[in-house]
Amino acid sequence: MGYIKKIILFIIAIIFFALNLVSCSDLFENPIPFPGHLEVEEEPKYDLENDVVTNQDMSPGEIEKDNISTLFEIEQQYKKDCYKYEYYFCPPSLYLEEIWQFQMITDTCKDPEEIIYKGPCEQLFECDPSEVEPETVSCSVPVETGGNIYGSQEKWCDKGIWKYTDCIACSPEVCDGIDNDCNGEIDDLPIQECQNECGPGDLICVDGEEICFGDEPEEEICDYKDNDCDGLIDEGQTNACDTCGDIPEEVCDGFDNDCDGKTDEDLEQICETDCEAGIEFCVLGSWVGCTAKMPFIEICNGLDDDCDGSVDEDLDCLCTIDMVGALFPCTEGPLICGQGYKTCECFDENCEQIFMSECLAMCSYQDPVPSNCDKYKGIIVEEMCNNHDDNCNQLTDEDLFKGCYTGDPETLFVGICVPGEMTCEKGSWGNYYEDGETFIGDYCKGEIIPNETDECNGEDDNCDGIVDDGKDLKDTDILFIIDASGSMSDEIDAVLIAMNQFATYYKDEEVIQWGLVMGPFAQPKPDTWGNNQVSEIIVNLSPFSDFIAGLSGVNADWASGLEPIYDLIYLSLWNLAPTSALPWPISDLSFLEDFNVQEVFTDPKPQNFEINWRDDAQHVVIVFTDEPGQSYLSAMSDLTDLNTVYHEGITQIHLKQLISNCIDLNVYTFTKLAQKDTSWQGEQAGFEPLTIYGGQWFELVGNPAQLYENLLQIIDDNACE
Repeated sequence: MGYIKKIILFIIAIIFFALNLVSCSDLFENPIPFPGHLEVEEEPKYDLENDVVTNQDMSPGEIEKDNISTLFEIEQQYKKDCYKYEYYFCPPSLYLEEIWQFQMITDTCKDPEEIIYKGPCEQLFECDPSEVEPETVSCSVPVETGGNIYGSQEKWCDKGIWKYTDCIACSPEVCDGIDNDCNGEIDDLPIQECQNECGPGDLICVDGEEICFGDEPEEEICDYKDNDCDGLIDEGQTNACDTCGDIPEEVCDGFDNDCDGKTDEDLEQICETDCEAGIEFCVLGSWVGCTAKMPFIEICNGLDDDCDGSVDEDLDCLCTIDMVGALFPCTEGPLICGQGYKTCECFDENCEQIFMSECLAMCSYQDPVPSNCDKYKGIIVEEMCNNHDDNCNQLTDEDLFKGCYTGDPETLFVGICVPGEMTCEKGSWGNYYEDGETFIGDYCKGEIIPNETDECNGEDDNCDGIVDDGKDLKDTDILFIIDASGSMSDEIDAVLIAMNQFATYYKDEEVIQWGLVMGPFAQPKPDTWGNNQVSEIIVNLSPFSDFIAGLSGVNADWASGLEPIYDLIYLSLWNLAPTSALPWPISDLSFLEDFNVQEVFTDPKPQNFEINWRDDAQHVVIVFTDEPGQSYLSAMSDLTDLNTVYHEGITQIHLKQLISNCIDLNVYTFTKLAQKDTSWQGEQAGFEPLTIYGGQWFELVGNPAQLYENLLQIIDDNACE
């Protein structure tokens, strides 16, 4: 049995050797040179067959011995000069998966060259000498305390042998383009928060360099946002009205709707009278100057003056039998200039019907008529407003002006009221609009008539002889509390437009101080992807210029969800009432931070949230929100039930108690109709009840004009004596 095994093994060996020869046979046809193969410097060719060695002085035996020795030396020299030794790689095969080489010797003195020796595949290399690019591999480094720590090193093939750099121990990963922690990944750092010119972003390592990825500056567009992140909003993008979108069309309302510096310009509409249709124009918010002929009292002139379809009806006309032949001054056609005359004439001999003649020159009524009489040119008189060339200078109604005043005559030159001026155009008194082209009948340009009310501005606006009707500005503190949630964006824009409109005439008096509390704004939560919500004192009570700058500069990523408006009212008023009147001592209040929801904060903290109210001033709070009243303050620091917090926090009852104890305070609330009187989490959460001790509830709208009128009312009610 052992003998059979030996035979089998022998046969396998023969087969393996045969396959090995087959695998190398193709290579020998086209061998691959080893990069470091041996080369022999070529010498002159030798021909051993023609070399004859003879020595006549030697015996045959010596001669034979010397010839053999000489031939051996010549042969060795021939091999040295003519044999080329080279090494080639064996290609990979079924049985050769690693790097092998074989030797081949060529006789270069033969022509063609002749292969003398082909060696077997042998001499194993550690690696492929042609692959010299280094790679990073793991390694371990012994430490003095015993054991090893992992690291990394570079590995490359150097002439078939692996070479290594020193093993560098692993370290925490940093952004340097190296696998510091030896986990096989380079710069695999967690994404962190960062701040670029457009706000928060993600700090990411790219090619060994930390880059803050976030919102990038974009081309500024009109969307009430700072698109190019230069700190300015909609610069160069807003229309003439400092708003986005198309410029509003001008309407007849007394306002400069299209913001071109002109009011009610180029506005006209069709008007009608009993006589005809015409065009009327808008002046100071009213339609005036209808060009249509107006009905007049019927007079004896042969015309339908009252436009009822009858001429001179029911009149004892001037032309009676006694007036036949009488002359009456006239300026109408066919007379072309100057003053002419017309007369009563009979239709028949019995003078049963009498009519008024045409207006002609005086000379046409002489008998006989002078030969040089121009019956269409009358007597030159002073120019009058009648659409006629009275002075015959080929100009009509030129240089005619008169003073005018459409207000109560008793108010003329009282207060701000002054007269205006009219000019004549085509027989009608009026004036040209601001464009200098549109003539408006009965338009008294430049006049100032009484306002309906006397504004608190140091002027006698209603022209009653009393400035401000006894109203003087008094020290007033006005605090705006505005819900900054995303759903309020349109209303906040309307507030900003209204306040900017107010700023056009309001003097930055120290007597009125303005403040702004606003929120919530989104604030990234530490170590999470979520956001907290923070409300802030944007501007404490300051002059109007500081207030309007703070309001205009608010640029928030609108938050949503939790609007602590009840809390902001409480924190804004707590130092305006006696300490004994506070439902909750301010020192005991804090925002609970473990809701498992978005957390709510104020900046500064509740204990430092203090408005700088003046002791001797009138105090006004104006609230803007579209949400029911909510509270996230609590005096119980370990309370975690969100529903309980609403009940134990600031309620409507608490706010009413606080407001009732505040000195000289009026509260004005602007809310949606649904929040006028509503409930939240089982508690009354409306805003109208907060105004019962002084103030007023208004419906919240996105109309800047309406807000402007409401704000003027609030200022007049509080800041004017």
